[in-house]
Amino acid sequence: MNGWSLGGMGAAILVALIVLLLAGFLAVWLESRSLTSPRGYHQPDRNTFVFTQTPKTEAGLDFEDISFPARNGQTLRGWLVPSDQPTDLTIVTLHGAGGNRQSYFDQLPMLQGLGADVLMFDARENGLSDGAGRGIGLAVREAEDALAAVEEMRRRGHKTVIAYGCSLGGSAAIIAAARDSSIDGIIVEASLSSFEDFVADKANRRLGKLGLTANWATSIWGRAVVVMSRWRMGLDDYVRPEDVIDTIAPRPILLIHGGQDPWVVEAHADRLVERSHPATDYWLIEEADHCHGYNAREAEYRARMNTFIEALKAAD
Repeated sequence: MNGWSLGGMGAAILVALIVLLLAGFLAVWLESRSLTSPRGYHQPDRNTFVFTQTPKTEAGLDFEDISFPARNGQTLRGWLVPSDQPTDLTIVTLHGAGGNRQSYFDQLPMLQGLGADVLMFDARENGLSDGAGRGIGLAVREAEDALAAVEEMRRRGHKTVIAYGCSLGGSAAIIAAARDSSIDGIIVEASLSSFEDFVADKANRRLGKLGLTANWATSIWGRAVVVMSRWRMGLDDYVRPEDVIDTIAPRPILLIHGGQDPWVVEAHADRLVERSHPATDYWLIEEADHCHGYNAREAEYRARMNTFIEALKAAD
């Protein structure tokens, strides 16, 4: 058989299996890198980088440079934009993947105009906060940073603290509020229900372009990529927003989602609503893109935020 003995065939099969396993490992590793360091992500050198766009240049609002410790001892940095009048209300903004403290410039005048001090800060590995450019922490590390920001605002004497985030920031707000009952309420837009499903959704879109459907395979793929990402980032306490959102009640939740969101599909919002308390307020903005609810419905967005805050005040 000229080399095709049983032993030779077995060795060939073994080599093929090893090659397939290595190729699979590499594919999962590359997808994990894409997940944790999305296109455009870059952490600047805080020793040389300066933000040229600030609350003053973009909204005409004064601000204070602040820094405070993360729970692991690293330093978080950001801006505190005070209300026009003395207030004990703070809105802590949580940016999305690849973003930084500048992510809410569009909404800043609205937030400050609601009578709140506004904290805009960089999560670790982003902006000028400590880190080494490792990318996102699957909302776990970002939730820890949200809790540190809330502690800082409490230390400064703020009685009511609201967490407001979109996309990754929204997921972090859910996890943070589930872990810390001192967060009085959360406003969340375009949050992922789970990173496993987010990765699977991306794979489904790729297969869809080829006219293929394999939900069972993309589900396994999503889980594998998240396991790889957890291992790479050292995330032992990973949780899914959909698994903890029910623990936030009776504190209020405003969930917002854009009907034209190409990245976080509406099914994520549906799962969050399904698993949260019946009193959760869900607002689907049919024409809105990813994290662009305010741009699509500015007046109504402001009104809903104001209603949320007034209800919190009335409950105190």
